[in-house]
Parts: sequence; structure tokens; C-alpha cells
Amino acid sequence: MVLLSVLDHVTRAMLVRRGVESRFVETPVGRVHVYDARGEGAAPPVVFLHGIAASSAVFAPTLARLRKKSRRVLAVDAPGHGLSSTPWMTLGPERLFESLSYVLDHELDTKALVVGNSLGGAMALRYAQRRPDRVAGLALTSPGGAPVEDPEERERFLRGFVLENVRDARDFLGRLNHAVPWYGPLVAPDLVRIFKNPSVRSILDGLEPRHFFAPGELASLSMPIHVIWGKSDRVIPSCCLEFFKENLPPHTVFLEPEGIGHSPHTEDPRAFADFVLRALERAS
Repeated sequence: MVLLSVLDHVTRAMLVRRGVESRFVETPVGRVHVYDARGEGAAPPVVFLHGIAASSAVFAPTLARLRKKSRRVLAVDAPGHGLSSTPWMTLGPERLFESLSYVLDHELDTKALVVGNSLGGAMALRYAQRRPDRVAGLALTSPGGAPVEDPEERERFLRGFVLENVRDARDFLGRLNHAVPWYGPLVAPDLVRIFKNPSVRSILDGLEPRHFFAPGELASLSMPIHVIWGKSDRVIPSCCLEFFKENLPPHTVFLEPEGIGHSPHTEDPRAFADFVLRALERAS
């Protein structure tokens, strides 16, 4: 079954009909697909970065609302994800950041609000560290990148991304969402295929302690930062939320909504759009 792949192409057709440009950027890692929507507002550009094994299609419901306020909205498919090509080399965490950073450096001519979910949140934080002159603000949902110090908990965390069969996929969906959506059983076989994709596996298998944020490393971030961490998130350990509370700067705004899991952009698109709009207002 390739339901999620079909969904990517259907989403592309829908967005193109609404005036969103769908194109590719050549990076040192491979061809990266980008949605580029010209906006009607005067607020800074907005960039969306998705999580592991997902695609930029998950942000489609939010694009229309953001275009009314922002001058430009970008959504990027990571290499080997969505409509981007298979990388020309083994990906890994460093080359993933290299490719995404290349796209943002290439596309942005002014500071932007960078929105990231999970792995995309980790990439957004890393980009803000290294390119603060290009980041007007951060809007993060269950961002990755925090260390998990306890060896047993770290092993459980990483093992949770090993999907060998449909049962594993259904278990993952249960941890991902507050309540598994009706279409969950339909996409479970696709999730098994995607998590076995070499591009996805190379990111997860390539993780080393040096790829995680160190205490004190994020304290110098001066741009506005907003974080949503759903109380039903069972993908990333709660110790990671505590790390960010202790190590992001004091001006960071944390929201912990009830009834939301790891992916508020799919579980409650309207509330997610409101969250991004608030972050955009603060970054303007």
C-alpha cells in the first residue's frame, strides 16, 4: 500500500491549484522539494520543518491561514521524505541538517519564523543557533534533540522508532496521538515501509551523543520561542520536556494542552494555526 505517497501527490495538486508553487532545490545531498506560497500579509516569512518519516503535506491545512498574515510561507520536505529525492549519499543527522540549512540559506532573504515538529524542531533549534540572523522566532511542537540520560529509557525511546510489522505501526500511532484517527489502520502498512526506508533509518541509526543539545547550549537564543508539548505525547520521554524547560531561555513560552499528542498540526489543525499565528505576531 502506498496511501501516504498518494496523499503527498494529492496534496501537491490541491496546493498548486491554490497558487502554491511546488519546486525543487538542488542541495549537496540531493533534490529537496519545497512548497513556496506568496502571502497577503506583512508579517515575516514562515518556514515549516516536519518530523521523521513525515512530509510537508502535514502542514497543508495551516498554509492558507498563514498566507493571510505572512508575506511568504515555505514548507520543506526533508531529503528522502515526501516528494524530495532519495539522497545521493548516506544521510545521517549531520547531512540532514546540511541539506535543510542549505535550502533555508538559499530561500530566505530576510528573517523568518521557523516552525518545527519533533526532528524538525531539533533542526529549527540548530538552525537558530547557527544562523540567528535568519531566524525571527521559533514555534516548536515536541521538539527533538534533548538528551535522554538514562540508558534504559534511551533504549526504549530509540526502539520505539523500529517498526517491523503492522502491530508495531499501530502501537506507534497510539503513542503518537491522543486518540488514533479513523484512518490509522489504513496507513499502518505504509508506516512500516517508511520507517524501513534507508533515508529514515540512517538518521535514526546515525544518532550519537554529540548530536543532542548540551546543557546551557541554547541559553543564548534571543529570538521569541514558543513550544507546544501535548500532555498525551508518548513518543518523546517527558525528561526531554524538562530539559527544554531548564535550558531554553527564560522568555520561552511553553504550552502543554490536554487532548493533544506528538503532532498538534494533524490532531487539531485550527489550534495549531492559532499557535503559529501567535508566534508570528511575537516575531514580527
